[in-house]
Amino acid sequence: MKTAIVLLLLTVSVASAAPDADELNRQAERCRRLLKESVIDFYLPGSLDLENGGFHEDLRDDNFANRGEKFLTLQARQVWLFSTLAKAGYDRERTLRAANHGYEFLHDKFRDKTQGGYFSKVTDAGEIKDARKHAYLNSFALYALVAYAEAGGEQKREALAAAKKLFTVLERNAYDRKYGGYIEFFERDWKPVTNNTAAGYVGAIGHKTYNTHLHLLESYAELYRAWPDPRVLRRLSELIAINISTVQYPTVHANVDAFHRDWSIVQEPRNLRASYGHDVECVWLVIDAARTIQMNPQPLLNWARTLTENSLQFGYDREHGGFYNGGPLGKPADDLKKTWWVQVEALLGMLEMYRLTGDQKYYDAFSRTLDFCEKYQIAKEGGWWSTRAADGSATNDKTRASMWQGGYHSGRALLLSAEWLSQMAKKK
Repeated sequence: MKTAIVLLLLTVSVASAAPDADELNRQAERCRRLLKESVIDFYLPGSLDLENGGFHEDLRDDNFANRGEKFLTLQARQVWLFSTLAKAGYDRERTLRAANHGYEFLHDKFRDKTQGGYFSKVTDAGEIKDARKHAYLNSFALYALVAYAEAGGEQKREALAAAKKLFTVLERNAYDRKYGGYIEFFERDWKPVTNNTAAGYVGAIGHKTYNTHLHLLESYAELYRAWPDPRVLRRLSELIAINISTVQYPTVHANVDAFHRDWSIVQEPRNLRASYGHDVECVWLVIDAARTIQMNPQPLLNWARTLTENSLQFGYDREHGGFYNGGPLGKPADDLKKTWWVQVEALLGMLEMYRLTGDQKYYDAFSRTLDFCEKYQIAKEGGWWSTRAADGSATNDKTRASMWQGGYHSGRALLLSAEWLSQMAKKK
């Protein structure tokens, strides 16, 4: 009995030991290695569409291939990824060349030269396929343009000018001056899409979404770092407020996705659910935006802690590591799949909370989620499996690339994790 108690105490002691500089540096190097192996080496050079421009969005027999159309979100995210990698010095010659390649297609084929903004879809060759405009999709175009300019791309001045113009277009056409936030979906001429049966991309027609406003937050923070214009500051400050208050369900420490134009909650069962991945992503993106506008993040700590704790309580898999997809508000998860983007956003959410609080449980959740990713989510064939079962085993979903899945989530998480870990190690 005494032996069992001693072993238990030793286990608790080891689990709660704070990482020293060597441990933090080891984890940083691990993230850099995984970034190269699972992202850079996977997407370069195979994902570049050398015939048409832009990037392939599909895999066939382990080779990248076209799928008949190209999607603004994926194309922009890949431009952002390669630009950010180039700026950070990762295989700069190849990554900057890939960023240039993607930027040219984005600028030449997706940009609406007459009415502003960027089309939702074009064909593989760049002919317009869906001329409608969505704030979520255009947010990633903005994100890409700024990152490309900041990386020193061949057309950096043109790209930053295009980013400023896109912000102005969104301000004029999408900003909701009556209720705040952004109307999301438009026809080519920027008249709101009103046909409820029309095919969409993010959320139901006519709704405002947490998802879109979260990603506008990240793109506007990127823009403000490059162009500290007072108008961007006002909108970014408003987006911080929306993401820390408006989208949270009143009686539960979790956010919901769908809202009517006046920000009243859509009271449907499918909406009254927590997305653990979005909530932990929201934590670190809001903190990043706050720092961007020189706002001390400390007053946000209670908000960040409660949102994170809800995801840890109901969405964290203590047996295998990693986070589940989602569940009903205030109750344990019932969607137990492990999706690649949820895991990698959890890496940054947990690591940011550890940086802010020093609470060991956040570092442990980061470390065990990284273990899960390396063992199960990263594919030996290259890239990341879109979906795994809770225990890491394979599912029927064999996706490693799609119109929604590129290297943006995984590449960003590994790159920033490595940077943050190294910074923490230097302070030890």
